[in-house]
Amino acid sequence: MIDYFSISSEGVQKNIREGNWLSVCNPTDREKEQLHEAYELPKNFFSLGEKYSHVSFFKKYQTEDEKPHCLMLFINIDSIDEPESRSSAVTVFLTQDVLITVSESPLIDEVLDNYKSEIFTKAGLILHTLQIINEHYLIFLKKQRETIEVISQGTSNGSNKNILEKTTHTEKNLVYIDNLLKEQRKTITHLLDSSLVASDRDLAIEIELQTKQATTSVQIYREMLSSISGLIDSMMDNRLNQLMKFLNTASLLLALPTLIFSLWGINTGGLLWRDSEIGSIMVVLLALLVSIVSGIYLFKKDYDA
Repeated sequence: MIDYFSISSEGVQKNIREGNWLSVCNPTDREKEQLHEAYELPKNFFSLGEKYSHVSFFKKYQTEDEKPHCLMLFINIDSIDEPESRSSAVTVFLTQDVLITVSESPLIDEVLDNYKSEIFTKAGLILHTLQIINEHYLIFLKKQRETIEVISQGTSNGSNKNILEKTTHTEKNLVYIDNLLKEQRKTITHLLDSSLVASDRDLAIEIELQTKQATTSVQIYREMLSSISGLIDSMMDNRLNQLMKFLNTASLLLALPTLIFSLWGINTGGLLWRDSEIGSIMVVLLALLVSIVSGIYLFKKDYDA
């Protein structure tokens, strides 16, 4: 589907057939062919976003007739809960005459809903699209911050399976977003350093600040989560040590009566209570007494001293 818009000093107006901005979403093969014939698009223009959905890109070049063209690729996250499985690329083709964007329709609808009255140039549309994309990242990072707080509170009450799953899932998401932001920041830097956004310098500065905030936040949250993960590992090690201490103590307490019973089972003379009618009971009582005394001593002993 192709939507035609006109961007001018009067704002953005939707047209029926012609315009200087073409918003493309899920185009048919016929529509792709029409656009390739009408504009000097790269051969793989419509497949770039599908083949390289995790890569950001900025390239300025000239065609044989020396007309300047610009090709851009940005990464958007469509889902706050599952960013890795729901990320998509926004492909942008810019010339002096026309701007072509290939993206999911909800993104373009969100740009128009929020900034339609503020878009007067093609560069302004690109920057406002980046502004929405950055807002998606910041919303995602805010949710990760809330999740880290839940994990931190959970560790104070003792680690459990749910906390460990949340920690692993959050850490995976932050690693993924961290790499996307690092890749995209390079592209945004190239764009903001170019002459394309000279007329929208204030908005360009805001985009740069948004990008820095997102990249800084993800680094902070990764370090916070790393410290919490270290605490969880220490708690698990401590629990394991306590369990091993208990098992070793129990093994020793079981070994003492076994030793006593073995000694009184020797088939030689001279054993105490051998000829007594209550000899067996005395041996059992002796083993029980030794186990109780040893148990009290071992459980009271401070092994950390």
